[in-house]
Amino acid sequence: MTLPEVPLSMAVLLNLESPQLRRLLKQGLRRGLLQAELEQLLHADWELDKDSSEARALLASLADRGWFLWHPEAKCWKTHLG
Repeated sequence: MTLPEVPLSMAVLLNLESPQLRRLLKQGLRRGLLQAELEQLLHADWELDKDSSEARALLASLADRGWFLWHPEAKCWKTHLG
C-alpha cells in the first residue's frame, strides 16, 4: 500500500483507497484506540498479528507521516490531522 506524503486531512483520509486504512484512521480520531482495540482491528481488517512485521511496518509508516501515533500518557493510539 502506498501512502501519500502529505499531511493528513479529512479530504485525504476520505480519499484513501483502502477501506481498512480509512476505518483505522477514523477509529483513532476521537478518543483514540486502546492497544487491545488496535490489535482487534488489525486482526479483523488485515488478518495481522500485532507483532507481525507487516503490522509494525504499517504503524511505522503511519507514525513517520505523523498520521497515527501512540500517546503514552493516554495509553492509546490517536489519529492526527494537519
